[in-house]
Amino acid sequence: MRFWPVGGVVREDVEEPPGSAPGSVVPQDLHRILYYASLAPSGHNAQPWNVRLEQGQMWIGSDSARWLPKVDPKNREVMLSIGAFLENLIIAAPAHGFVAEYEVIGTRPATDLIRVVLKPIARRDVSLEHIRARRTLRTGHLSRDVSSADVEALCAAAGVQHVHFITRQSKEGRLLAETTLEANRLQTARDDAQSELADWMRWTAEDGRTHRNGFTPEALEISGVAGWYVRHFMSRKAVLGKSFRRQSMDRVRQQLASYGGWIVITSDDEGIPALVDAGRRCERMWLHTRARSIAVHPMSQVLEEAPLKDQIRRNLGLPGRAQFVLRVGYVNAYPKPVSLRMPVSWFVTPQSR
Repeated sequence: MRFWPVGGVVREDVEEPPGSAPGSVVPQDLHRILYYASLAPSGHNAQPWNVRLEQGQMWIGSDSARWLPKVDPKNREVMLSIGAFLENLIIAAPAHGFVAEYEVIGTRPATDLIRVVLKPIARRDVSLEHIRARRTLRTGHLSRDVSSADVEALCAAAGVQHVHFITRQSKEGRLLAETTLEANRLQTARDDAQSELADWMRWTAEDGRTHRNGFTPEALEISGVAGWYVRHFMSRKAVLGKSFRRQSMDRVRQQLASYGGWIVITSDDEGIPALVDAGRRCERMWLHTRARSIAVHPMSQVLEEAPLKDQIRRNLGLPGRAQFVLRVGYVNAYPKPVSLRMPVSWFVTPQSR
C-alpha cells in the first residue's frame, strides 16, 4: 500500500535564517539586513527584486523573469514591491549597526533603480519580529468595525495624506466590494491572466522547495482535505479549467462577505519615486497590523482591470492615484507566516573582484 505525504512546505521549512548562509559571499550583517528586506510582500509572491553590490553600495533593481506582464503590464506593482523591500531594509539596518541612505535614480524597472549606501552607526537594540511575523490573511476576517483608534494609528504610521480608511457599510465601501468582485470576475475570465497565475502556483512541496516563491496551498489558506487534494492532484492545466475559476470566484465572494473595512493607499503620481514611496508607506502601515489583530488582504484586481481602475479612482473621490486596495478586518487568531522566500544568495549579485 502506498501512503501519500500529508503536509506541504511552509517558510520555516526552507528559510535561510538571517546571517547563517554557509559560505555566503555577502557579509553577515548585510545578509541579515537583506533577509529582512526580502520578507516584503509582492504580487503573486514573485519577489521581483534583485540587488547588485558594487564599491560599498547597493543597487536595487528588478528581475524581468519575475514580472507579471499580464496583470501588471506597466510594472506598477513591481515598483510598489521594491518600495516595500526598501522599507524593510531601512528598518532592519539600525539593528545591525547601519543607517540606510538611498536615492531613486532609475527610470526603467530593469535597470538599477535605487542606490543605497549603508553608513555605520551604533548598533540599536531594535526588535525586527514584526517584519518576520507580517503576513497576508485571506480568511477569518470578522465583520466588526475597525476602531477609530486603530484607524488613526495605521494612517499615522504611513502618512495620513496618502492612507484612506473606508468603512464597509459606506457607499464607497459597498462600491469597492462590488467593483472588486467584478474585477476578479474579469481577471479570472482572462486566459492570459489565468495562465500567468498558473505559472506561479507551487502545488507540491517539491515545487515550493525548488522555487521558494509563488503561491503554495498553505499561502492560499487551502487546508485540510482540500489542501491534501490540491497538493496531490492539482495541475497547471486545472488552473486554466472552468472548475478552478468557479471555485476562485466562490472564495472571493466568501471573502467579501466578512471583513471590517478597506484601506486605500494613494500616491501623488505614478512616477517611479512616487510608487516606491507608496510601497514604503504600505509596508510601514502593514507592520503595525498584527499587534492590533488586524488582518490585511490585498485585493488590487480593481486597479489591474480596465476600465474599472479608472472608474474606481473617480468614484472614490480620493486625492492622487490609488496604488493599493487592502481588505482589512479583525481576526481571532493570527497564524505564523507561511509564504516562501528565496534565499538572499538567489537575488544578490556580489561585488566583482
